[in-house]
Amino acid sequence: MNYRAVINILGKIMFLEGALMTLPLIVAIIYGETSTYISFVIPICILLSIGLIFGLKKPKNNMLLAREGLAICGLAWIFMSLFGCLPFVISGMIPNYLDAFFETVSGFTTTGSTIMTKIEGNPLGLLFWRSFTHWIGGMGVLTFLMAVVPQGDGQSMHLMRAEVPGPKAGKIVSKMTDTVRILYVLYFVLTVAEIVFLMFSGIGFYNSVVTALATAGTGGFSVKDASIAGYNSPYVEYVVASFMMLFGVNFNLYFFLIMRKFGTVFKDEEFRTYICIVASSVGLIVINLLTTSQVAFEKAFRDSFFTVTSIISTTGFVTADFEQWSIFAKIILVLLMFVGSMAGSTGGGIKVSRIIIYFKQMINDLRQMIRPRQVMSVRLNKKSVDNSILKGINTYLVIYVFIIITSVLLVSIEGESLVTTFTSVVACFNNIGPGMEDVGATANFAHMSVLSKIVLSFDMLAGRLEIFPMMILFIPSLWKRH
Repeated sequence: MNYRAVINILGKIMFLEGALMTLPLIVAIIYGETSTYISFVIPICILLSIGLIFGLKKPKNNMLLAREGLAICGLAWIFMSLFGCLPFVISGMIPNYLDAFFETVSGFTTTGSTIMTKIEGNPLGLLFWRSFTHWIGGMGVLTFLMAVVPQGDGQSMHLMRAEVPGPKAGKIVSKMTDTVRILYVLYFVLTVAEIVFLMFSGIGFYNSVVTALATAGTGGFSVKDASIAGYNSPYVEYVVASFMMLFGVNFNLYFFLIMRKFGTVFKDEEFRTYICIVASSVGLIVINLLTTSQVAFEKAFRDSFFTVTSIISTTGFVTADFEQWSIFAKIILVLLMFVGSMAGSTGGGIKVSRIIIYFKQMINDLRQMIRPRQVMSVRLNKKSVDNSILKGINTYLVIYVFIIITSVLLVSIEGESLVTTFTSVVACFNNIGPGMEDVGATANFAHMSVLSKIVLSFDMLAGRLEIFPMMILFIPSLWKRH
């Protein structure tokens, strides 16, 4: 382990977090919330000091390998959350440190699971920071660092591979730093576009901004107690649902659209599968709602479209109490929790690309039993998937199942129902937000025990970071010096 290089990068990240925290401080100043100034000033001073001490001096050996990249990724998200929760604790908005840590982890990992029982009436600066953590974590903490503080291309590749969701991280232009900047420009433009669309609804600039920040990061924190339903506006629901779906798409495809490579986009297997999953899920739930309840078609379609896009994009916004839906509809939603969005998006879950590869592997293995001598390869977008990637996603699935089983066992100690226990783990690990029953659409995680909150916080981090950066921290050999 190259400790000096790791500490240097972590110092830069702490400095960056302190700088980003000045934005909610400005919001608090604009709205005259003098009592919350100190809530941001103290952590800003702490973070900037740490950043200057550890991130300013460049180490003699700044070489980063895969192990350093994974370690930095895991540690960065932990430290960001440990310090990022301080404004909530200092202000008294969330006085319990563990609860504040859980809320902040949920924010940065874009999960949206909350322990807050009352949201409206809290200081706007603090609520802005709560939603802003989604936007920061959406594209990734390290990705943001690479966008504003250039790293060597070798360093950037190891950092991006450790953080970018999906089975493979790649470049869309020759340099990784340029790739990151292009992706962030697209991210910013889509966020601004949503703000503009929401402004036409009449909900105001502040509400438009915080809603767009949470949507862009596919997070789900709202400034309304009733989430998006609190705006009581079909227009807002359609806008947010549409952008949730857009932010669940691989951002590389938007670059190809700008470059007018339309064939590359519309022939992409993962994109077509993603659209088909959304369309079929919405259709099935609409039919089910129309046959099981007295609801108008437009209302059934709007609730179905919003809820499906919210779940598959792993955003977690709510407009309908899906706890009242049929078992059939709820099973579809639970399945979507596992699938998640596309690789290279801001969403969580297993990812559509992995689901495609798992399915094709299964078909190939069955065919191999009939024709054992025939050589078969898994192909995605008419290209053979490298064996190293296949090995990686298979290992991912094994660890994925292991973590879910272990987490469910630990959370079950609390004595909640099977549905509450299982879906709380699934919702946190896949960065969804709401689960079912006591952690459902109209509930929260405030009642969970200390042990459950610690387990679920780990699950949120592991799920957002694709497992490996968190699991590698427990391997003793990682911490040995080169």
